[in-house]
Amino acid sequence: MHQVKPLRDVNAVSGYGQKDVLVVFGEVFARGYVNGLIDEARKAGMKVIYGTVGRRDENDQLRPLTADELAAKDQPVVNVPLECGFDLAKSNQGLSPSDQLKGLKLSEWNKATLDFAQVAEARAAGRQSFRARVTQYLAELEKQIPDGANVLIAHTMAGGVPRAKIIAPIMGRVFKGSDVPSQEFWSGDVGRFCEMSFMDVTANSLGDLIELSAGLRDRVANKGGQVSYVAYGYHGAEIYVAGAYHWQSYSPYLQGFAKIELENVARRATSDGVKVCVFNAPEILTNSSSIFQGVEIALYPLLGAFRKEAPDHPVTRKLIEQCAHLLKPEHTVDALIELTDSYFRSDIIQRWTQFDQWPQHSGSEQMELMQATSKRLVDMHKDRRDLLTATLSEVVIKACGYAMLREGRTPREPVWWIGHQFVTATSLR
Repeated sequence: MHQVKPLRDVNAVSGYGQKDVLVVFGEVFARGYVNGLIDEARKAGMKVIYGTVGRRDENDQLRPLTADELAAKDQPVVNVPLECGFDLAKSNQGLSPSDQLKGLKLSEWNKATLDFAQVAEARAAGRQSFRARVTQYLAELEKQIPDGANVLIAHTMAGGVPRAKIIAPIMGRVFKGSDVPSQEFWSGDVGRFCEMSFMDVTANSLGDLIELSAGLRDRVANKGGQVSYVAYGYHGAEIYVAGAYHWQSYSPYLQGFAKIELENVARRATSDGVKVCVFNAPEILTNSSSIFQGVEIALYPLLGAFRKEAPDHPVTRKLIEQCAHLLKPEHTVDALIELTDSYFRSDIIQRWTQFDQWPQHSGSEQMELMQATSKRLVDMHKDRRDLLTATLSEVVIKACGYAMLREGRTPREPVWWIGHQFVTATSLR
């Protein structure tokens, strides 16, 4: 049984400089964790090499970016599609797993049946295609790495929600309602399909990257450099509640099973001598996480952490002022913190805060309380499109980038947890 290992401190300097390279394995989108790492790399003078997951053409075939699409991206970009997964891959009978779900009605989602022999064929084809493209990508990447450079590769693959039209509405009922328990969804055929997809996209992609880049590691080392890897995990985080830091997690986080395997990939690679670390980051609100209503509640206690660590610090005062300005006049930051403290200390939420049972499935009373609290917090704002969570997410993103650049070169552990204590200390430095 692995235990939480909170990251408390990192070196003041990263050891990276102008001759070194940050490689983004995946594609950069707005409001994502990797933006903080890119900012830190740029401050250090590092060359940043970007990637892409590619795009689908009118026939649903994966393709590289066009000249116009490339022109809109930060450069340089290794234009080899790194899309991962098998949801659109075909079996020997010409059907993808997503094809098998066509025509399924939302009212009958729990009666869905998949031919898992065909799913297995599609999964093998998808994995083979991904590995072939990663091999091509690495060959192109190596051409852009200067001799003697240290290389930090940031694995940004996550998620893996299949693109069958029926899945998003089903997940909406699982994550934004209380009538579909996550255990029921997860144990059905659609859930089994999702679990496989999450595993390949989130976890196995890191294993493939590490395995297939062994030659790159050797060639970089022969020229006086070193290749290290960092990856973005989630396994709950320490947040500040009622005067102390406590581990907490969103439930039901069904991608969590794949995130555990992501950690295991890092542990196995570390034992083989590879420098790799998974950073379990605190929740932020991103375009992809918005499906999980209530995930943002854990962001608000960060304000309490700033008040605890340095109530009179200019950074704390500015942050509190920014956040207070977004609230309706009749609500205060104190009231907001009191609400979240009460929520996280409640008997219901405490039952869904069990590290040794993570990731826990949902319960109706837990989902109802979480969604009601989420709504109350949103209603405290002047504009529901302008929430404190955007400001607080930026604070977390910056702290995670700071940690990863400084810890990533020679990680002390294969897995670290970044919590509110570290985020606060880093922001106040």
